Amino acid sequence: MKQEHNQLYTILDAEYQVIDGTECANRSVQSGGVFTALGLAALGVATLFFPVAAGAGFAFVITTGIFLFGLSQIVLFFRESGGQRNGWSLANGILLLVAAGLNLGGALFGKVGIVQMIAYVSFAMGFLTMSVGLNQLTGTMAEKKGTPGRRWALLSGGLNLLLSVFMFVNPVISWLAWTTVWGIYLLTASIGLLITLWSAKCRPLTSSAL
Repeated sequence: MKQEHNQLYTILDAEYQVIDGTECANRSVQSGGVFTALGLAALGVATLFFPVAAGAGFAFVITTGIFLFGLSQIVLFFRESGGQRNGWSLANGILLLVAAGLNLGGALFGKVGIVQMIAYVSFAMGFLTMSVGLNQLTGTMAEKKGTPGRRWALLSGGLNLLLSVFMFVNPVISWLAWTTVWGIYLLTASIGLLITLWSAKCRPLTSSAL
């Protein structure tokens, strides 16, 4: 029997047509991509229509991640040998564990704990945004004038600093604004993924030759 498409063996369907393994793989990838795009779209719509719940959920996820990261640093410290242990790593792990634990405990058992947790996470994101903006500005100022992209880098650093100030002044509102931006980003990502899958859709590669 003649082998098709350089396959090691030939697979026939119910109508005795040769099935190409590449086509099956492409269909599986496309199906997974469609489900992923639909999931992103559903998450984006939920984020846009329920920004408070979505913002609280994002804050819970980030705080839980910080808690687990601090716990892992403590565990790794005690698993290492005595000569390789780093006291700063242990101190950092304890601080992260205590801070995240207090935030999670206050959010679960306090009346306004969720608002406080969102404010703390927004403050942390504000510090991160401010550090990124300062790094962009200092790095760009050190470059020569006329360097390609220098003005855009200066503008990006200035916007990051301005955004960090807004997050410090009103952390809760800024966090909800960020949640809305994430919802728009998720919807855009899902649309882009669907367009990519549609454009990459391949034609059937079946053959009737036996």
